Amino acid sequence: MKICSFCKKNLSNQKFRIIKRKNWEGFYPCCKKCESISMKERYEKNPIPQMLSNAKIRAKQKKYNKLNPIKRKNAMLKYQYGITLVQYNEMFKLQEGKCAICQRHQNKLTRTLCVDHNHKTNKVRALLCVTCNTDVSVVENRLEEMTNYLNKYRKDLN
Repeated sequence: MKICSFCKKNLSNQKFRIIKRKNWEGFYPCCKKCESISMKERYEKNPIPQMLSNAKIRAKQKKYNKLNPIKRKNAMLKYQYGITLVQYNEMFKLQEGKCAICQRHQNKLTRTLCVDHNHKTNKVRALLCVTCNTDVSVVENRLEEMTNYLNKYRKDLN
């Protein structure tokens, strides 16, 4: 049994949320019901700080990303493709800075080379320009249908 600091009622421990810390376990000072009421009242009185804090967080992230483009690119490559920036740069050197399909150099492109990968296995294949990467994606998804279509009309010719 525990006394709620908000409603001053003597309630069972099940009516309180549990606080779990490394070496200590206890209960919140007010019961779940009073805590809910308190949170609603606090939000009604002052709803903007939560939105401001989200805006502050986004602003901090934007500033960090601007100041640390290499760390950001490395994190993005690791998350999306499972490769590091070092591995990306090795692929870039092996391909001499060119798209693996059309052989246009990075200097002639408006965007950096994309990491082409198999969407089913997530295995990285090569670096491609945006145009070739989009074309490969479309063809990869429709190749079997296209082959069946062409084979159908090849049989008509025979």
